[in-house]
Amino acid sequence: MAKEDYGQLAKEVVAAVGGKENIVNVTNCMTRLRFVLKDDTIPNKDEVSKIKGVKGVMNQGGQYQVIIGTHVSEVVKFVKTEAGITENSKAVNKEDYQVMKKDSLWNRFFKVISGCIMPMIGPMIAGGILKGILVILTTAGVLAKTDGTYLVLYAASDAIMYFMPIIVGFSCGKIFDCNPYTTAAIGAALVYPDLVAAIAAEGGITFLKIPVAAASYTNTFLPIVLAGFVASKLEKLAKKFIPSMLQLMLVPTFVLAVTVPLSWIVIGPVMNTVSSWLSKGVFGIFGMSPLIGGALLGAFWQLVVLLGLHAAFIPILMNNLFSQGYDPVNAVLGLTVWALAGVTLGYALKNKDPEKRGIGFGSLASALCGVTEPAIYSIALPNFKLFVCAWIGGGISGGILGALGGKMYTMAGDGLFRIPAMINPEGLDISFYGFIICALISFAVSAVLAFIMADSGVEEAEQVAEQMDTDMNNHVLEENKMISDNKETIICAPVSGKVICREDIPDETFASGIMGEGVGIKPEEEIIVAPFDGEITSVVDTGHAVGLTSSDGVELLIHVGVDTVKMQGDGFQVFVTEGQKVKTGEKLLKFDRDKIRKAGYSDTTAVLVTNSDDYSSVKTVAENVKQKDTVIIIEK
Repeated sequence: MAKEDYGQLAKEVVAAVGGKENIVNVTNCMTRLRFVLKDDTIPNKDEVSKIKGVKGVMNQGGQYQVIIGTHVSEVVKFVKTEAGITENSKAVNKEDYQVMKKDSLWNRFFKVISGCIMPMIGPMIAGGILKGILVILTTAGVLAKTDGTYLVLYAASDAIMYFMPIIVGFSCGKIFDCNPYTTAAIGAALVYPDLVAAIAAEGGITFLKIPVAAASYTNTFLPIVLAGFVASKLEKLAKKFIPSMLQLMLVPTFVLAVTVPLSWIVIGPVMNTVSSWLSKGVFGIFGMSPLIGGALLGAFWQLVVLLGLHAAFIPILMNNLFSQGYDPVNAVLGLTVWALAGVTLGYALKNKDPEKRGIGFGSLASALCGVTEPAIYSIALPNFKLFVCAWIGGGISGGILGALGGKMYTMAGDGLFRIPAMINPEGLDISFYGFIICALISFAVSAVLAFIMADSGVEEAEQVAEQMDTDMNNHVLEENKMISDNKETIICAPVSGKVICREDIPDETFASGIMGEGVGIKPEEEIIVAPFDGEITSVVDTGHAVGLTSSDGVELLIHVGVDTVKMQGDGFQVFVTEGQKVKTGEKLLKFDRDKIRKAGYSDTTAVLVTNSDDYSSVKTVAENVKQKDTVIIIEK
């Protein structure tokens, strides 16, 4: 396509995806325009695909991808101009705008929760593991809870949960399209030490003569989410009546002055009231039937915690323990952690995507140490059917332990650290043995169900390489030149490794043949070399792909990895520039296989003849190759 046509192509594409009003941002990789859209239901896939110059359309990973070809780096300039996007525009995470789309209230609610929590998953898992290590060290007598070492490490493990309203508040601001620093300040006000202490003191405090209920919002989630939603509405309202020149100062002032008192006086107390009603109802059921009560608590306790409604249970649980010397309810609640741990194991074993497997096993370690937030927010909620699996496992085991009369005799942690609390001071009994058996039941049932229900993630993982049926022999470069009679073009392997057929490349665009015929290579080294004598026609900014044209007109794309554009050049080094002449075997780029895999991407390298329609035959060699071995033979 001539450059003068790029402008027209850009106009048509921008219009087809909903116009510039629907475009949040646009970037490109080696072959695709990658749009972030406010509403990705607006574009009609068939209409976009019919545009001259568009080879295909994909919608995945939060991006609406329009496949252009190797000249996309030129087209994107015109697209950005047409969309009014400058080079300084920032990419937006899908979760930042997902709630703006038309969706059910239920789905929108859990998308908000997922969007708030996902950035926190890594630190939350780390916190859970650190807490587990500290429990082990204190139990073994290596550390005391008064030691400076313990206090520093405990702060590192607990801070993200303790100050959750602040961190979640910031995320809420971005999701609800208001100032995230304002909503973070609202979260900070909910855990402000002096205010918390004053409210908890004898006599409490009032706000404009209105009593402020004593409560703690550390480790809570839902109150700040509701407060953030209210703040977003107030911010939009304030911008309507406050002059623009004064909005910088006065809009946040108005939002804070209204939302913070509202959070303490209305939002928090409402949550506590709901919690109290729930507590009385559940304990009433448990009193009438330990089996039914145990099943209900075992199934839904983690949902109660998620909604921030568990506070009302705590006084009753503590009273049972201190007045009677034991508590049957808390014994059941400990099983819910094992249910979530089982879900994480089933999820990790089923999933083939390295990144998701890592999240699964990391959440498992955290859950076994008694911290379930990573399991809930990174696995259960984004895959709600897996949360149901935990409910089933926890419900079955909880009903059994309730019917057996299991009791907890002392305060303890969760997961593995709950087991010692089940020991009766008078000797081992059904509480200890029953809890271990029920914990294993909870874990196993949830793990099996999660394994059955979880998505495998095969579409995002490396595909198993299969050999193509062929009798073709490998030849070194010099032999290839000797047998070539100018009716064939020899494409040499740019990297050593296992050759797979084009259809098995773990990328729908490449596998479909839209970009042309060719092969995939599972690399055994980290250097890409020129597969023929020719010219470099394109080099992607992120260094993961190059385009070449041979001396006799063959256009070739070498694309290292799948979705590696998202690595933003990390792990890639380019040695050539556009327009540079290269010889066969000359070094083009270097990549870090470990970084690619640790980032959760496949390192399968696509080698595709993008103008394969110009030739009568594109034959491939499907076996192990070394650099400079024949991998493709093109017949004119």
